[in-house]
Amino acid sequence: MKDNQQITALIAAQVEKLARQFGYDFLSEKQGNQTLCQILQRDEDGSILATPLSFHLHMNEDKGTGDIVYYHEQGEFKRQQVNVYEENSLVNVLLFIQERLKVNR
Repeated sequence: MKDNQQITALIAAQVEKLARQFGYDFLSEKQGNQTLCQILQRDEDGSILATPLSFHLHMNEDKGTGDIVYYHEQGEFKRQQVNVYEENSLVNVLLFIQERLKVNR
C-alpha cells in the first residue's frame, strides 16, 4: 500500500479485526479516491451468505479527515465524519461498526 494511505490502512486493519471477532470476513478494494469495504458472512464452503455491512471510506490522508458512507440492502443509511486530530473520532467509527455487527449476529 502506498505511504499516503496510512490512515485508510489503519481503519481497514481495525475493522478487519472487529469483523473477525464476530466471525465475519472483511474485504476492501480501492475505487478511485475511495475504498469500498465489505463485511461478509460465509458458510462452511466459503460461499457468501450475507453482507452485514458495507461502506465507502474516503480519506484525505494529507489533512487526516474524511467520511464513511454506510450501506445496507436498501442503500445508504448513515454518514460519519472522520478526523484523526479529533478525540474519539476513530473510536466512534469502530464503536458504530461493532454495534452494527452485534445487531446482525
